[in-house]
Amino acid sequence: MNIEGKVKELVSRLTLEEKIKLLPTRQAEIPRLNIHEFYIGGEAAHGVAWLGKATVFPQPIGLSSSFDRDLMRKIGEVVSQEARAYYYMRGKIGGLMLWAPTVDMGRDPRWGRTEECYGEDPFLASEMAGAYIQSMQGEDPVYLKTAMTPKHFFANNNEKDRDKFSANIDPRNMYEYYLEVFRRVIEKYKAQCIMTAYNAVNGIPCIINPIVKEVVKEKFGLEGCVVTDAADFSQTVTSHKTFENHYETLAYALKAGIDAFTDDPNLVIESAWQALEKGLKINWFRFE
Repeated sequence: MNIEGKVKELVSRLTLEEKIKLLPTRQAEIPRLNIHEFYIGGEAAHGVAWLGKATVFPQPIGLSSSFDRDLMRKIGEVVSQEARAYYYMRGKIGGLMLWAPTVDMGRDPRWGRTEECYGEDPFLASEMAGAYIQSMQGEDPVYLKTAMTPKHFFANNNEKDRDKFSANIDPRNMYEYYLEVFRRVIEKYKAQCIMTAYNAVNGIPCIINPIVKEVVKEKFGLEGCVVTDAADFSQTVTSHKTFENHYETLAYALKAGIDAFTDDPNLVIESAWQALEKGLKINWFRFE
């Protein structure tokens, strides 16, 4: 049985309660199926962050200015090795699905996070970030060394009111510019995951935007998961005010293609149960 077959078989054995416990990025243990506690996340923009001592490389905007793909691959080898080390040191509970690199387009220096991106050109950004992704994920045809999560999907070029504003974009700019870098790192460099952005695009918050499923999964062929940015789940109610209740966000986000929610696990789980009680249709896993 191949990996996809094994996943389908495992998902078929999960109870409804167990599925709900796997929705937060802080995933609960399921002892009867030998599924261990695990968390999705970790920063590695230019070195392993937050966990302790690690090698720190220059900021991505500086690395991008080198125009050196081989340099990015060498950096990826070091960072992924240190991520693996911390994975074992911390009891194998997380740190291998990393929230990097930032591939948002750096069109305006007033953005406030220019140092985190790879510039304003989608080809340059995708080639430099892609080399890093490729090296971080490793060369084994079956097993990943780490799983990379390019962010923030998409048109996330504004820090002021980033949890409220809408980036209004015409179709040509959307597909030839803002989406192009994501297409390239997914199709060419096989990035396993993506993270959605806080902002809305053309009035629809990214967390519930159908473009996640229709473009990222179905057109670009993303193999892994789509995860929300920190606390983004609750902001659809508190900031964008798209919905009045969190359970509506949960149902619409899952339908749009979100797989994991970076927020208070209790809030996510409670919202899932409420959505079911309200009779909202939920598509739990793509393998069903």
